[in-house]
Amino acid sequence: MHPRRSCTAPFFRSLTLFSGGLVTLLPVSLPAKDADDLPVVRVESSVDSLGRGSSREEFQRRQSSRSGELFRGDASATVGGGSRNAQRLYLRGVESNNLNVTVDGARQGRDLHQHRGGLTGLDPQLLDDVEVDTRPAADQGPGALGGSVRFRTVDAQQLLDPDEQTGARLRAGYATADSSEQGSATVFQRLGFDWGALAHVSGANRDDYETGGGDNMPYSGGGDRSYLLQASRMPVHGHELRLGVQRHSFEGDTLSGGAGSDFGDPRVEHRGEPEKQELRRDTWTVEHRYDPTDPNVDWQARVYRNDNRLKRLDQGTETRALEHGGDLRNTFSLNAGPTRHQLTAGFDYYTEDGRLEQDDGPRLSYTDRNFGAFLQNRMEWERLRLSSGLRFDDYTSALGERNPEGDAFSPNLSAELDLAAGWAVFGGYGEAARGPGGTMPIGWVQYIEEGNDDQSLKTEESRRSEGGLRYQGRGLVASRDRLNLEATVFETRIDNSLERVGGGPPHQSGVRLGQRDVRISGYELRAAWGVNAYDTRLSFLSAETEDDDGDPAGVSRRLAGSGGDRLVWDHRWAAHETLTLGYTLTWVGDDTDVPDDEPERDGYHLHDIQVQWQPWADEQVTLGVVVNNLFDEQYAEHTSLVSEQDGELIVRDEPGRDIRLEAALRF
Repeated sequence: MHPRRSCTAPFFRSLTLFSGGLVTLLPVSLPAKDADDLPVVRVESSVDSLGRGSSREEFQRRQSSRSGELFRGDASATVGGGSRNAQRLYLRGVESNNLNVTVDGARQGRDLHQHRGGLTGLDPQLLDDVEVDTRPAADQGPGALGGSVRFRTVDAQQLLDPDEQTGARLRAGYATADSSEQGSATVFQRLGFDWGALAHVSGANRDDYETGGGDNMPYSGGGDRSYLLQASRMPVHGHELRLGVQRHSFEGDTLSGGAGSDFGDPRVEHRGEPEKQELRRDTWTVEHRYDPTDPNVDWQARVYRNDNRLKRLDQGTETRALEHGGDLRNTFSLNAGPTRHQLTAGFDYYTEDGRLEQDDGPRLSYTDRNFGAFLQNRMEWERLRLSSGLRFDDYTSALGERNPEGDAFSPNLSAELDLAAGWAVFGGYGEAARGPGGTMPIGWVQYIEEGNDDQSLKTEESRRSEGGLRYQGRGLVASRDRLNLEATVFETRIDNSLERVGGGPPHQSGVRLGQRDVRISGYELRAAWGVNAYDTRLSFLSAETEDDDGDPAGVSRRLAGSGGDRLVWDHRWAAHETLTLGYTLTWVGDDTDVPDDEPERDGYHLHDIQVQWQPWADEQVTLGVVVNNLFDEQYAEHTSLVSEQDGELIVRDEPGRDIRLEAALRF
């Protein structure tokens, strides 16, 4: 086992006592006469004040250079795996194959290969925000067993000042952990009164990264290329239109299977020789919104085409998932006596064509389809907010010679009640469903054994419940300060998740199907406080993953995984109108709740610092310095897949100290 620095329990106990004292004392400091006058703070943007999701400002402050880094400030979202091919996103312990993940409304589909993670490749410089939603709702989209993650790209109008017609941004950067050289160019233009156009191109060349202590991680380098063309019409007479074309590609050498590919450590063990692979995503999107003065019309329509390809260039193999889909919805604003309602009704549809082309082997083609219809009503009555909905899904899946089909209804109900002095209590329950096989890698279809033919596959289902307490207040410690607190207890049950039974190379032992149940439960704490130019956010997650017998379930590729308790404490201070400073602490406790046949994992703590400086008041030049993992901690994420050799933990370490330098010119 590699030596690791352990976290100090006194540090965390002190932090817990401090946080607990703060939570206890602050509400008491609110004068009684101010409690009734306290305005209710409503968060309308996709990125809320408690840190769910991320904004463009945060991407730029952290110098995020790939999608796996977009969640670095949230304890509930973890990305394990280390190397790019092994990275997977887990949200409250649920792996992203069980989330509805979209880019500008385009669903991102399934994993292309057993030993390659499904994390969407994109350039964070393209994004306006990332919305993370774990609450059950019928309008989250298909396959949202554990929630949704929505990436949204930036518009030309968002980058232009009101008096500007044309703008451009050039950016160059360098990072020491992988000796990466990065650059991008963005041009944006206002076309008349209401139209805008944007073009973006970026690239990054990365070597194998260094882990904590200075070792190189083999087969972790490669090259990224991103492109975006977009036209957008801002609301005029209620109409808004967005059209976009994106391409992202990543090419590098990697191990295609066995220990050292997406599990274990290629420095210790690996099978075969590395091969050159190219992963490419092409996304076409059209979105129309119509929101006139009529309260009964708030229309949104989207269509998309998403094309994911994995080319194993040395093997002459291409795996492809081509998906077409869209959704149509309308929100009616209604008043019924003392109650106010927002009723959303709509439907969504997708068809995914999976294809496998091989120089030596059979060519495969199959199609999955899903049609969904949903109704979600959000009601307000004085201090009570009630949300209830129902979703219907009709699916057809393809698994070799079998074509399971069926349908399912999924209800949900949640409520929030405002109490006195800025406090509120909330709770909810919801279900979701999808056809079996949505997580099955495309290449496995050719190896499904005939013995599966008589097996009846059930609909994959989830049941989510949560409840908690929320607080919002102002002027508690200092004049004009703002405080938000939230504590949530949650449970997610996923039933009948399709998996492969047994192991070994699929071309030798075949792929026999099975279904399993898993339960993820825990609690989440969030706090945010700010005054003037200073803001701080804290998030904490404690979760455990169990099988249907109540035993620890460990980490699985396309289902679930939690790990030790996790805390992220982020600080941002605009020290001057031209200078922004940031600091992020990440603390992860030991993971001791593991299956009997898996080793325990050590905890770790990381320190990141960020500096942004605009040397001239015209904001044309921005210089940035970021240091991630300041003290060069040697560690591995608890959601990285492990192997064990002679009783020792074999796992891929994450990057060590990473100094990032960036310069951007805006004109």
